[in-house]
Amino acid sequence: MSEEIPKAKLVRVSSLNDLVRLAGTLASRMIVMPIYRLPMGGGHVYFLQMMYKDYYKYYGVPVIYYYCDPGDDRPPEKARYVLAKTDESGERVEISSRSRTGWLVVPLINVEEPPPFIDPSELEENACKG
Repeated sequence: MSEEIPKAKLVRVSSLNDLVRLAGTLASRMIVMPIYRLPMGGGHVYFLQMMYKDYYKYYGVPVIYYYCDPGDDRPPEKARYVLAKTDESGERVEISSRSRTGWLVVPLINVEEPPPFIDPSELEENACKG
């Protein structure tokens, strides 16, 4: 008898900056959480996986925060890191092939398909709609 794996809960964020800020809060706790990049619909979906930790009904169910960039056509070798910097001039987020001193560096993992706990049809249905 096999148990069905609960599907992840999807939460769309408004911008890549929002997603990177979320990853940055984890980095401040010494948790390195990569952002995943999935080709979809001519662009890319960026997503970050987290877990419900203290909500009893969904304990251990993945929560996927995601952002769709329909115009992103960078090849994987040009998209290896997401860099973020906040200073007196404001917030800057960049996608890069290398790290940069003085910036928050979040690993960017290029994947070819969603993990098994994400329903691909749900992601496609919701990912790039305005």
